Amino acid sequence: MPRIRTLFTTILVALVATVSLAVAQRELVIAQGIDVPGFDPHGHSNAAMEAVLVNLYDYLVWKTPSGDFEPALATSWAPIADDAWRFTLREGVVFHDGSPFTAADVKFSLERIASDEGLEEHVNYRQIREVEIVGDHEVVIHTNGPDPLLVNRISRIGSAIMPRAYAEAVGWERFAVEPIGTGPFRFVRWVRDQQIVMEAFDDHWRGRPAYDVLVHRTIPEESTRVAELITGGVQVATNVPEQDRARIDQSDVAVAALAPSNFVMMVVFNVREGTETADPLVREAIDLAIDRDLLVDGLMGGLGVPTAARLNPGISAAPIDRYYGVNNYDPERAVELLAEAGYGPGELTINLYGASGRFALGAELTEIVGVMLEAVGINAIVDVREFSAYASNVWNVGAFEHFVVTGLGNSFGDNWFAMRALLCGGQYDNRVGWCNERFDELMYGAETEVDPAARAAMLHEATDIVAAERPWITLFQRQELIGLGNAVDWTPRADGMLWMFEATPAN
Repeated sequence: MPRIRTLFTTILVALVATVSLAVAQRELVIAQGIDVPGFDPHGHSNAAMEAVLVNLYDYLVWKTPSGDFEPALATSWAPIADDAWRFTLREGVVFHDGSPFTAADVKFSLERIASDEGLEEHVNYRQIREVEIVGDHEVVIHTNGPDPLLVNRISRIGSAIMPRAYAEAVGWERFAVEPIGTGPFRFVRWVRDQQIVMEAFDDHWRGRPAYDVLVHRTIPEESTRVAELITGGVQVATNVPEQDRARIDQSDVAVAALAPSNFVMMVVFNVREGTETADPLVREAIDLAIDRDLLVDGLMGGLGVPTAARLNPGISAAPIDRYYGVNNYDPERAVELLAEAGYGPGELTINLYGASGRFALGAELTEIVGVMLEAVGINAIVDVREFSAYASNVWNVGAFEHFVVTGLGNSFGDNWFAMRALLCGGQYDNRVGWCNERFDELMYGAETEVDPAARAAMLHEATDIVAAERPWITLFQRQELIGLGNAVDWTPRADGMLWMFEATPAN
């Protein structure tokens, strides 16, 4: 009997301890409109995906919310030649499997993205020629000529450092679903289109996060995200529509926080020969048919600023004064341009695509643009799809006849990055089909020009070319609303990163 009583007591104590541990765990749940397609940090260019992955991986250099650079996996860096930078690496850092972080992992990660043309972000890292290992915690990054943006490159999407030994052992297919990094949270499980679960990494070099468990839930419907927020199902909800602001603020359990944003909503055209939007008169007419002030004030509730180029304050080498705050709306001239192109009222049909789930009111924005086209005599066929279907069947394969309505950020914080996808044969070649030799000359020159004034002049002229030829047109810079539960203390970032190492319980 005593042995049975002792065994019972032991089991009871263990159960109490388990229950106590479960109660003590601090869980933070975030609702986003879209899921990630996988966890390979080099195989995407989507800021919403990076917003999740930033918790799993580290960069060599970290960018603060104000845009300043501070040490991360590298503790110091400096140029040692026109085409070479020396980086001292942080010692004592370990990956989630306990293996040490060394210079070999930096070489493996950066040379992969710089050399593999099949990776989505390759275009932004091809300037890296070689990563030279000087010692276990020192590297020299050699570039193809001077690179004024090298530090920007290695502090953003695509430059995450991965463990060479693990990636080579399991292969990229398995790595993409069982990732390992050095970030503040480690991967636990992924239920596609439902949720991603992470847990605090005890041995993170910054220290342990305040939350034990981090959950990213995929909730495409904006109304459902808001409902989950005010009923306590989630503590952070992204892309909250202005129309739900009062509902959240009056809930007594959450607030709608205004978040700065560098995302610009825009129209990306297909200008290939044989399509109606290959005609510059048609593209200009569409530009002048869109009332940006009405989009910002009427649809977005004032959360935005019209812009006639993909820029906003804080973007370097950008002609802010010429384009920011500009509304090109002129419907009478739009009708005249259509007539010059040979189209009377109702004689031109345009197909436009948009997505739901990625941005607040993304579907509504696409529909209203369609209405504005109808107002100048264009038949607009609007096709709005859930984001994953839009991305895989429309955007990623360039399968749109005339144009898409989308939003793009600027993780470089530089005007070169804003336009680099338009280079001849570049990232948007399968989508846009636009090529301008003078534009390419200016852009390639700006890649290696280290004099700020000369570089800005090049990029200002390149901006003017895009504005005149309209391979795309921009609509407005977004301002975001993020729903925050009262129990969470966290400040949203302008780059959209859901960096939850800084999140703490408010009580």
